[in-house]
Amino acid sequence: MKPLLILVISCLFGGVWMPGSAQQQELLILGDMHQTPGIAKRAYQPMVKKVMNYGPDIIMSEHASPGDTAAMGEWHSRYKAAYLAKQKEYEFDADKITRLKSTPNVDLSSEDFADLQEYYLSIGDQANTWMYGYFKKHGATKRFKPVGNQNPDLTFQLMRKLGYKEIYGVDSHEGYAGYWPAWQRANAAGTPEAQKAMKKALRKDTWGSIFSTPFGNLGKYINKPQTLDAYYRVNSLRYAGFSGEDYDIQQKKWDDRNVKMAENILAVLDNSKAEKSVLIVGAGHAKAVREELQRLRPGLKIVMYNDL
Repeated sequence: MKPLLILVISCLFGGVWMPGSAQQQELLILGDMHQTPGIAKRAYQPMVKKVMNYGPDIIMSEHASPGDTAAMGEWHSRYKAAYLAKQKEYEFDADKITRLKSTPNVDLSSEDFADLQEYYLSIGDQANTWMYGYFKKHGATKRFKPVGNQNPDLTFQLMRKLGYKEIYGVDSHEGYAGYWPAWQRANAAGTPEAQKAMKKALRKDTWGSIFSTPFGNLGKYINKPQTLDAYYRVNSLRYAGFSGEDYDIQQKKWDDRNVKMAENILAVLDNSKAEKSVLIVGAGHAKAVREELQRLRPGLKIVMYNDL
């Protein structure tokens, strides 16, 4: 077939096809609020519907990558201790785990979910340990009581409704220890003007969240480019008037974490046949991760939540 004819046919069917090229992968980035106040505990429901309409093949989240003990030690020391203990005592039954992983969740019992929870704990897979613990308690039906947290209300509900078996955790805390103390010291040492600028951004975000909550638009507000930028700047003190050794330390640790997160995302995409993927990540990471992905892989199609 002549090249010109190939081009014409491809355009007619909605895209330019190149001989030997693979299907372009697409990633939807969704900035979440982690824990919302009680008044906004239903804020994740519209986001679930929107992502369901998008139709992702896999879900990635801001959970530690399996075996990342640095992240466990930083935020979840009890989980780290449980993982290290389970790793030593766990007796892996390949046939049982293969069967459970290939059986639809709606056909599994609480005991089955407990077995999967134990398996994922033994390999240090935080996201799926918690998800199957949630399923063990609540089952795999579509009904649930919102609590305002992104894990049960957003990530786990998507997994339930889509019938998917495994979340892909992509966070990394390698070399991240000391970020928060350095951030606090750098913030305290900033000029009055710098601290005022940051407080203004936080106050604006607070009022924006309050006004958007009654109308069910909190997720949309959080994912506005201006809001994502504000979270990004606050998390790394990117305001004039902050400087010094602690400032440099906290900013480098924050930036390095986002680079490693982007690298983990690309590793998941490379090992997956997924055409459409979703990344659920704290709003402060969304902008930085997008920029790192664009730098590392310019051909990856990235869609932000508010673009839907």
